[in-house]
Parts: sequence; C-alpha cells; structure tokens
Amino acid sequence: MNKKLFAMTSIILLALIAIVYWFTLKEETRLPSDNWSRTFSVETPASNYSNFQVLNEENGYVITLRNFKEQAILSCDLDLKCQEARSLALSSSSTNVWSNEAESYFIKNYTLMHDDTEIAQDVQNFVKSGDVLVYWTKDHQLTVLDNGQEKSYEVAEPIYDVKIIGDHILAITKESQGDRFAVYHLANEPVQLFKLTSTASLVSSIQMIEQYPGAFLLLMDTTMVSGGAKTKVIQQAAFDLSPNQAIQLSKLSFHHEQDGRTLDDITHATLFQQDGQTLIAFTATRAGNKNQVFLGELAGGKVLATSLTKAGTRYERPVILNKDEVAFLEMNGSQRELVYTSSEPSKIEESKQIAKEDYKQAAYTQFSKSFNGLMLVLFGFAWIILAFAISYISTAVLNRFRFERTYTLGFIIHVVSLLILQIFFLYRFTKVETTIANIPFITESWHFVVLLIAGSLLSTVPLLLARYKPEEDDYTYMVIYATFMNLAVLFFLVGPYIF
Repeated sequence: MNKKLFAMTSIILLALIAIVYWFTLKEETRLPSDNWSRTFSVETPASNYSNFQVLNEENGYVITLRNFKEQAILSCDLDLKCQEARSLALSSSSTNVWSNEAESYFIKNYTLMHDDTEIAQDVQNFVKSGDVLVYWTKDHQLTVLDNGQEKSYEVAEPIYDVKIIGDHILAITKESQGDRFAVYHLANEPVQLFKLTSTASLVSSIQMIEQYPGAFLLLMDTTMVSGGAKTKVIQQAAFDLSPNQAIQLSKLSFHHEQDGRTLDDITHATLFQQDGQTLIAFTATRAGNKNQVFLGELAGGKVLATSLTKAGTRYERPVILNKDEVAFLEMNGSQRELVYTSSEPSKIEESKQIAKEDYKQAAYTQFSKSFNGLMLVLFGFAWIILAFAISYISTAVLNRFRFERTYTLGFIIHVVSLLILQIFFLYRFTKVETTIANIPFITESWHFVVLLIAGSLLSTVPLLLARYKPEEDDYTYMVIYATFMNLAVLFFLVGPYIF
C-alpha cells in the first residue's frame, strides 16, 4: 500500500468513526419523545431489585426497592431527590410488604407482622391503603382492620387478591382448578359482583381502578400459548357495584403514537387515574427493541402510546407517580437501577444538555455495538466468496476471448456483484426494517440501498485517486483492497445496528 492510499484509507476510516460517534452522542442526548425528558437516575445503589412500590406522601414519596432478601426504603421529595431511610430484611419474596418511613407490615413464617408486633397467624397475604388493612388466610377468611375496627368475611373460593379502591374493598377469588375468577364487594357482607373466566394459559395480574364514581375498570394481564408460541394479551372489562353482573372481557390494542405501528409483548401494564384520564404505562417491543417504556391514555379498546425511553437499554416495571412523572427500573444484567422520566419543561430542558457522562456513555455504546459489526464481518464472507468467484470467472472468460479491457471490466464486475450480493443477502437474511429503524442517519428503505452504494464508492475511490489502474499486475491487489475496504466501511456504518 503506497503512502497516498494509506493516508486516504486512514482518513476515511477515522472520519467514519467520528461520524458514528457523533450520531451515537446525538442519540444519547435525544429525547425519547417531544414531551418527555431523558431518564434521570434516583440516587440509590444498583441491586438485583425484583420490583418497587411507591407510597404517596404529602410532600413527596416513600419508595421501597425490593430484592429477594431485603427492601430499601427511600424518603423522596417531589423532585425525586431521595435518601435511604432504612432497610428491612425479608423472609419471603412472594408476599406483600408495606412500608413508610416509620413502620412496616410484612409476613414472616405465615404471621402478619407490624414491625415487631404480631397481628395474625396463618396469613396468606395482605394489602394496605391509608388506615385500612386487609389480610386473608387459606381457609377463605378475610379480615378488615379500619381505624381499630375489625370485621371478618368468608367467601366460597380461594382468595386471589384484594383491591382497596377509595372507600371500597373488592376481593378477587380464583377456583383451584382453571382460571375462573369471581369478584366480591365487601360491604356488610360479601356481595358477588360478577364471575369471570379467562381463556388465557396464564393470568399474571388483575388490576382495578375507579374511573368515575361507581364506575370501575378491570385490567387483566394474560399470556396466550398457541402452537408453542407465547403471546401477551391485555384485556379489559367495565363494571359497577351491582350484584350478579355479566361482564365481557375485550382485548386492548397498543399502538405507537408517532407512526401508528402496533406494539408487541406488552408487560408490566399499570393503571393511573387523574383528571378524568385513565393512563396506562407498560413495557413493549417496538422495531425489534424489547422492554421499552410507553405511556398512553386508555380510551375504548385502543391505547395510543408515547415512548418514554429510547432503544438500546431495557427497562421494566413502570409506575406512574403522577401525570408528569413515571418511574421504572433500568436493567443492566442482573442489576436494576431506579430511574424516572418527566414531562416538566424544566426537566426536559435539563435533559437536553450534554453532560460529561454522555461522552463516556456514547463511547461505551459505540464500543459495545462494534461487536455486532464483527457479526456482520463473519456474515459478509458469504457474499465475498461469491463475488470473488464471479469476478475471477468473468476475468477468465474475458481473457479467453482476448478482450482488450479485461481487468477494467473484471474490476467493475467485482464491485457491482459485491454490491448486488450485499443487497440480496442483507434483505433476504436479516430484518432490514429493524436495521433501518436502528441506524440514526437513515429513515427509509431506499436510504439503506444508497448507504450500501456509498460504501461501494468509498471502497474504490481511494484506489482511483492513488492512481491504481486495473491491469494484470494490480488487479488482484485492487480487488482485495476494494473488498475488505468495503467490509470495513460496512463495519462502521451498518454493523453496529444489525443483528
């Protein structure tokens, strides 16, 4: 390689690295949507948190982060500036825990505890809201403690869950066999409101909210299994407090607000009611990117959702703090970090600023994505071998017929066949739509073709500028250079965003 060719090659590759880094940095500082900020970290150590709960206080929140051994209890102001108030060791990861800054309710060896005080034995689970505490046992007994007043109830089926909604207590039962549920309103006695049979293979959770006085909404998180494939389905049903109702479950559809595309793999859906709006936050898959957080208004059977996070990082378990803030866990291997996003204008402007950490994160992101580029290199040998075969067979045929410009035409055939084979293999064996969605500097399918053409030109122009001529002495060198220079260009421009 002569000095001129070496210099041009180095300049092109360094320019590509700089361009990709610039777009990676822009992606780091890009808002997930126009009206929501980037994520902010809540100052608490990362751990293998399985979930978290939020308790609204007058001047802020009490947030409890739970792993399989203990929970950290955070005292936070309205700006989510938090400090750890205390921690609580856990003996079970399957039962509920309630904590504020001063006290805790939890179950230890089937005994319901209030700090160090025993409340009841043989307790299966409990819920608490305000001054109301409800716990239940395996023998279908429910006990309600409200400001020191105790009242007991008995239902016919095993208790699945209990919801405290304003002044109303709703008990959900589930038959031992199958997914047949019943909902009771606990008034003077248990009043069965309706029965419900799920057609899903698995029911993950049931949520309820009061949309209007006396008008309630049920949300069922289910998994359908068909032919070995699992599909997440969220179903809803409206009901009131009338006994013996006949309600109908209907499937919710989720769409991205920006382009109307369907969102898949809906998980961790949570409801929030404020100012006459029913909001739903959830994680979903969009354009191949899993576990992204979305927020939308539930109206009818359709949710038009806004992106609250960007592709590249996975999140889970969103909780709506208020209509302007949503908190969730950021996943990093087995570790989870509590983060939040906001629609407050000041928070949006703050998140637009490039911080020192953004430069580091952009470099780390670019480095980590380069491993995808290595996968592309391995995949690229499929079309490289074929292109070599085509070009050398063509050259042999042209030489046999003593064509005057054999090596010039052979080189052109090689570059063109390399390009055509690239387009064929990438469109045939990869998800080009996902790749296009991930590449920050293109938006349409034809842009991707133009990008591949540009890669071919960048691999040949240095040879021409360095005054290499496709003659017998330089032909093999030019073919090898153009091939692997083209692969290097694709490594930087396409590789980080594929597979």
